[in-house]
Amino acid sequence: MKKLSLLALSLLFYLGACGLVQNEPELIIDPNRSFLEGEWNLVKSMGSMINIVLEGDDLKRKEVYTFFNDGTYSKTVEDGDYKASASGTFEIEEVSEGFSENYLAIAVLSQTEGDAYAYNCTSEEIEKEYLHISKEGTLENISWAPCDGPYLVYQKIED
Repeated sequence: MKKLSLLALSLLFYLGACGLVQNEPELIIDPNRSFLEGEWNLVKSMGSMINIVLEGDDLKRKEVYTFFNDGTYSKTVEDGDYKASASGTFEIEEVSEGFSENYLAIAVLSQTEGDAYAYNCTSEEIEKEYLHISKEGTLENISWAPCDGPYLVYQKIED
């Protein structure tokens, strides 16, 4: 918890010192999970093998993640006749140095119930998903793309 607080504080200092967030609100990822709390909709799907981008009315698949401040989440998926849901817990982890230019942290989801697929590339952690928290304030599943899955972008639904 202390590491995450230090990371958030360091990132804010770095971004402020470099002038990268001029005239834009600061994006704060806090250790009590309030940044994620709420509903996040799928807004863009990009093909990993073929350069196809679906968004807006072209995006027929509906996905919603709902994050709760107690460290739990739920997920619903609708794609034509396919309907599924899942739930579980999540933790916020530091992003590796190679991804720190575009991302602030990673929400690691551990699915404990439901029939929705966890989008990842590993057979060892089949029930885990990794949603990268971008500096623009979106959630991005970039870990499914190396296995021919799409690159998925989610945006928070504002109250």
